[in-house]
Amino acid sequence: MRNPWVHDDVPDDTGTGYDGPVRLLAAFMWGTLALGVGGFVLLSGAGVVDLADGGSFGEIVTGVVAALALALALPVLLKLLAVSRALAFLAFLGTGAGVARFVIAREPERFRALLDARDGLAENAGSFGGLFDFVDSMSPAVIDGATAVTDGAIAAVLALPVA
Repeated sequence: MRNPWVHDDVPDDTGTGYDGPVRLLAAFMWGTLALGVGGFVLLSGAGVVDLADGGSFGEIVTGVVAALALALALPVLLKLLAVSRALAFLAFLGTGAGVARFVIAREPERFRALLDARDGLAENAGSFGGLFDFVDSMSPAVIDGATAVTDGAIAAVLALPVA
């Protein structure tokens, strides 16, 4: 029996996943999420980001405007990516520099605190050494399994089609 929800123009072998810009967007979004969470953890551990402080209205406005600027630039960057990778990269750098300059101009005290907390950030980043000691203490079978999974993920990323 034919599925009434499947359109006739959809090929039968479409179960292989997404291709092209969708994978690139997914990789960008997951990378941004990983950097955001990792940066937040490092900054909160160093005391730059205070979780008890609700923040002022100006900080909230700055964050919302910066997020909107990046969200509105994303479709333009994806269109430029279809034209030229170099052009998209330059536009990405320009957008990032413009948004960063806006945020730094509006919140200079946050960045002074970040510069003052460099030693705390280095200590927090150094705690990743404990993670490596933990991995060294694991059994070789677990490490071999994790290496195989990591190698498979890297191979899958490298096998993505280049648009």
